[in-house]
Formats: sequence, structure tokens, C-alpha cells
Amino acid sequence: MEPMMKWLLVIDGGATKTACAVVHAETGVMKYSASTKGSNYQAIGMEAATVILHELLAKVEIFLQKYPCSQIAVATFALAGIDSPKDKETVTAIVQNALSATQLSIATLIIENDAEATLLGVTAGQAGALLIAGTGAIAYAYDGQQIVRAGGWGHRAGDEGSGYWLGQEVVRAIFKMEDGRGEATILKEAVYHSLGIQNVTELAEWLFQPSYTNAQLAKMGSFVAQAVEQQDACAIQISQQAAQELALLARAVLTKIGYQNGLFPLYCNGGAIKYNPLILKTFTNILAVTHPQISISLCEQQPIDYLIERTKRAYDCL
Repeated sequence: MEPMMKWLLVIDGGATKTACAVVHAETGVMKYSASTKGSNYQAIGMEAATVILHELLAKVEIFLQKYPCSQIAVATFALAGIDSPKDKETVTAIVQNALSATQLSIATLIIENDAEATLLGVTAGQAGALLIAGTGAIAYAYDGQQIVRAGGWGHRAGDEGSGYWLGQEVVRAIFKMEDGRGEATILKEAVYHSLGIQNVTELAEWLFQPSYTNAQLAKMGSFVAQAVEQQDACAIQISQQAAQELALLARAVLTKIGYQNGLFPLYCNGGAIKYNPLILKTFTNILAVTHPQISISLCEQQPIDYLIERTKRAYDCL
């Protein structure tokens, strides 16, 4: 009889993108990967999130048909939108509904917040902190026993310093410029060219179109770094303010974990901080004043790579 082939399934569902990986449990080699749009149910609703996950799982099912005697030993669903026990119930229902439409056999199922899971992956289970400034902004810290969180309350209430927040500041600056309430900025040309529009009225129409998403506005934030390189005063001011907000977030999570002093790693991830050198430099300088022994570094790998490591450890503990 052919031996059972065991696999690890990892799905990383954020606000902008949902990535999937299938890894051979014994060798640790990734055999399949795919990605699609964001699956945060708080942004797109339960039904749409279920559809997105099912589409990915259906592709996984097709891949595993090549290996008839297979089982998914551990499946990790690291998904955005799990911010409370109620959220956990909702997301669990979404995952189970998506799985019920497949024939996938899963021995151990892990469902957790994407940022929290990434933290434990990037620190390899050791003490440390993770600040993510992607579409949203959130920070987690781990002292070896407990995990605490700051931020991540969504675009309506916060997410200061995030890609979405940057996008908001960009369009605000354009509206102020066009009204004569603010200074001129080259951000206008970048945004108008990207959207294929000619004037501020069309920009307003774009913002309120039915197909608008938070991820689309976050994309506008990516123009800030380019404008900073061209010494645009508005972009520089936006970047410095973003760094201030992210420093507040980092300090808050360090206070929550009870950090006093000593060496402690803080990892940073997300396009807003990884791809804007001014934000990273200003953030680092601000934090160094009050927390000189915190070591700040950018995450070198993709989030799903850290989640794979975390899932491998869960498999090894079985």
C-alpha cells in the first residue's frame, strides 16, 4: 500500500492580497503557490470572503489530485479581520464553509489573526515585536508568554501611518491644492495619470464609485515615496507625519508588553514602511530617542514564508 503523503497548507489573507502555499510536510519544499485579491471579511463581507477562499482551496484540491494518497497534516489560515472572539467565530465559519465545498482532508486546522501568526513566525517563537504598515497599520509584541496588540482598528477609526492613511493624505492634499487651500504638489500628476483622469471632479467621482476599495486608495499612498525623491514638500511632510504615527504605535505596543529596557527586536513589514526610506529613517530616529536598545529591522521574507515556518513548527509538535 502506498504511504500517506503529508502536506502543510498555508493561507495568508490580508486586506489587499490572499496568498496560498502547499508545502511537503517532511521535506519543507513548497510545491504549489497561488494568490488572489484580499479576503478580509470586514472589508468585503462574509460571502465574498468565502468565495475567495473557496476559489483558492479548489485550486489546492486540483493540485493534490496528482498525489492520490494525500492528507493535509496542518492547515494554517492566517486571516485579517480576527480582532475579537466574535470575529474568530465569524472567520471560522467562513473557513469551514469554504472547506465544506471541497474534499480536502485536514488533520489539524489553525485559524488565527494574520499579523499575530506572522509575529510568531518572524520571531521563531521568541520574544519580539512586529509592526505592519500595509493597507492598515497594526503592531503586536510577544514576551515569550503573552501576545499584546496596538492599532489595527480599521480605516474608519485609525490605521494612521498605513498605506490607506497615506492615500487619504495624498488625495486630501490634491483637493486642498485644487481649492487653493494648500500648497502645490507633484502628487497630483501621479494620481491623475494613474487613474486616467483630468480634474479634481473626476477624482471625487472615483472616490465614491461603487467599485472603490480601501486597497485602491492605499495604492495612491505608494506615490509618496517617489515624490519624496523629487523633494516634494507635501510628500515629505506626509512621510514625516506617518513616521510619527507609526512611532506612537510601536511605543504603545512596547508599553503594553511591559518593556523596560534591554535588547528587544522590532520587525517592520508592509509597503508603507518598507518602500518609503524617509518613513523608515524618521521612524527609527524617533524611536531611538526613547527606546535606544530596540533593534529595528525590515522583514526580509514575504509574510507567507514566516507563516510556513510557523506551520512547520506546529507540525513538528504533533
